[in-house]
Amino acid sequence: RATWTFAAREALERARGAEVDVTVPIYLGDSLQLRTESRDMLARQNIPIPVEEDPTDDLERNRVLEFPRALVEQADWFDGLMTRLASAIETGEDPSLALHDTHIPESGPERETLDRTIKTLIELRDEGRDHIWVYYTRNLVRPVALSKSKVDVVLGNPPWLTYSRTQAVVRSELERQSKSIYEIWTGGRQAANQDVAGLFFARCVDLYLKPGGVAAMVLPHSALQSGQYRDWRDGSWGPINVDFTIRLPWDLERIEPNTFFPIPACVAFLRRVDGDAKPLPAVADRWRGKQGGPFTQERAQLVDTSGGYASPYGDRARNGATIRPRLLFFVRREESGVAVRAADIVKVSPRRSGREKAPWKALDLAELTSRPIEAAHVRDVHLGATLVPYALLAPWEAVLPLSRRSGELAKKDGGLLGLDPAHLGDRMRRRWRLINKLWDEHKGANNKLDLLDNLDYLRKLSAQHPSPDDSSANVVRVVYGKAGRPTAAIVDDSRVLIDYTLYWIETASGEEANWLTAVLNSDVLRDKLRPLMPKGQFGDRDIEKHPWRLPIPLFDPADALHREIAAAASATTQAAAAVLRESRADRTAAGKSTDVRVLRADLRTWLAQSAEGQEIEHLVAQLLK
Repeated sequence: RATWTFAAREALERARGAEVDVTVPIYLGDSLQLRTESRDMLARQNIPIPVEEDPTDDLERNRVLEFPRALVEQADWFDGLMTRLASAIETGEDPSLALHDTHIPESGPERETLDRTIKTLIELRDEGRDHIWVYYTRNLVRPVALSKSKVDVVLGNPPWLTYSRTQAVVRSELERQSKSIYEIWTGGRQAANQDVAGLFFARCVDLYLKPGGVAAMVLPHSALQSGQYRDWRDGSWGPINVDFTIRLPWDLERIEPNTFFPIPACVAFLRRVDGDAKPLPAVADRWRGKQGGPFTQERAQLVDTSGGYASPYGDRARNGATIRPRLLFFVRREESGVAVRAADIVKVSPRRSGREKAPWKALDLAELTSRPIEAAHVRDVHLGATLVPYALLAPWEAVLPLSRRSGELAKKDGGLLGLDPAHLGDRMRRRWRLINKLWDEHKGANNKLDLLDNLDYLRKLSAQHPSPDDSSANVVRVVYGKAGRPTAAIVDDSRVLIDYTLYWIETASGEEANWLTAVLNSDVLRDKLRPLMPKGQFGDRDIEKHPWRLPIPLFDPADALHREIAAAASATTQAAAAVLRESRADRTAAGKSTDVRVLRADLRTWLAQSAEGQEIEHLVAQLLK
């Protein structure tokens, strides 16, 4: 409103002293028009605005604010009236004088409607709910009125948030529109990443843009290439079609430091058309430069990452278990002060971290602190914090409700919060009840999962179910990080669990495992992968399953190059273990940090300079040429 006022200053100065009302045509309204009654709001003689009553009030009033449609459709007149009503109610003056000042006739159906509305507004003021209703009404009806007289140009910066982060009361309607009206919902493995920005763009074009009109919006960079925007990029949005080819989209990822938006941005341009849709081009104008300019532009090819996997490993790579909130599961062991203790019982406390977020950060965990638990329920877990190139740090420990005998997640309808209590120890049963209570009390309002469903989301824990004490049928797995720079190592103990910050692949042999770690740790892979990986909120790139969009073949023991890469990786793994030990010892002796990020950096520096690392790069380059 301030910007508009400055821009219109000359016109306002010319109007000074004239008998003219000036209103600022800037509104805070529901652009998506999610309220169902708004679809036919302007089809009625009067525009009804239901009053949301105080839920503690025992009276069933069902009050409604009504305004004549003819008045609402004249924006300046309506705004002038609403401004005067707000001022009168706020200062305690007679609001009916606002009708006189805005030249509302003293009799007739329009006056009767407004008199009833003013009476209701005065009641609301007397109840302490005052003048906010005037502004609410003004802003609510403006998008509806605008949609009846569409415009030539729409510009916007829609909200960037996933459907899961919207309030439950509107999420179902947002999803319904995305799926049933505009047909841009991709779903499947993209469901968790679907965000409302694409729907916002489609909805605003539908409601407000004339055929032939143009629109542009600032969107997350993922709109250019990621799977959740695949159907949106087609430009065929249910009842409307758009032409994305009127101007190349802007790729703003290479502006540095790229911190103006929470994640990298792009801009998409379109024209609303009556004919066939034209999809988003596979090329963009990429902007480069330091934040604030100057900038340069270049043409950049876009890579659609929504297709299938070019590598057979794409279907074999699995995400680890959702073991969070971490403080409810991960623990540190404590020495027991008991002189004689049971062999199968250990004492543990929650593993707290400075990275905890509200509400968990402030949670009092006294009931979980220094408590005994059956040792069979304490399981080793590898996660991003224990992974470095070609090596693993000590696993973390987590208390998990897995069967003491089989290691599986023994689910049972009607059991103990979804589990068969016969498979759990006494102490584990008590702990399971307690952490479920904490979860239910503190999980997000939009989260409808119970703790077991969250822990075994998409069966990511059930799929592992290693026996706690039987490694006779050991399976060698390769793990790699979910985000950041590609990093991989071998897990050769089937009893160890994998957390959601890692992906894991079962291999047929140690030779195949070595081969995969060489490919995943290489700079050659990282460089080829970069265009396929969207950048996350903190600058890290989301690796997910993107490596398998490259044509990485299955390991073939009959292929001489594959065997050579596997042998080189085996030698590199042994050398990396020695470098890791030396790095930790040197840093400890010097009183320096041995944080996992520091150790990763040390190993990567060594890899770049060592004969082992250079040999890996040479061989993988041949494989991926």
